Amino acid sequence: MRVSLFLSFFLLTCGFLTAQNSPVKWSFEAEKVGDQEYEIIATADIQAGWSVYSQDMESADGPIPTQIMIDKDNNLKVVGDVKEIGRKKKEYDELFEMELVKLSGRTTFRQRVKIAGDLDEVSGQITFMTCCASSCMPPKDIAFAVPLD
Repeated sequence: MRVSLFLSFFLLTCGFLTAQNSPVKWSFEAEKVGDQEYEIIATADIQAGWSVYSQDMESADGPIPTQIMIDKDNNLKVVGDVKEIGRKKKEYDELFEMELVKLSGRTTFRQRVKIAGDLDEVSGQITFMTCCASSCMPPKDIAFAVPLD
């Protein structure tokens, strides 16, 4: 009975917090790293107790991995893979019953692009899913557009 009450309280608390505020706040910027080359940087500030999932998942049967998609443009070429930098932890996840890589705290995702011709901004979308120890929010898509200086 005590465990059941605790679990109910925890689920309600987790749900109440997410109804009030999103546990992940995103910001986007472009950083010039060379001649006609930029890094598009997506920064996630993740509330304590919450995490997002790595883009590198061992199985498609689990949660939605974080993905950054850059909109196609004839004057833009994506260079290399997205780098994720932050507090990573590989652990067994009780909700999904599998080993997962979770990111918490402040995490950045960096995608290098090369520009050819005239381009004032780079746009795209990030897809992510966030969970706490007892529940998950549905996957969310966030569009972004960052100016190139």
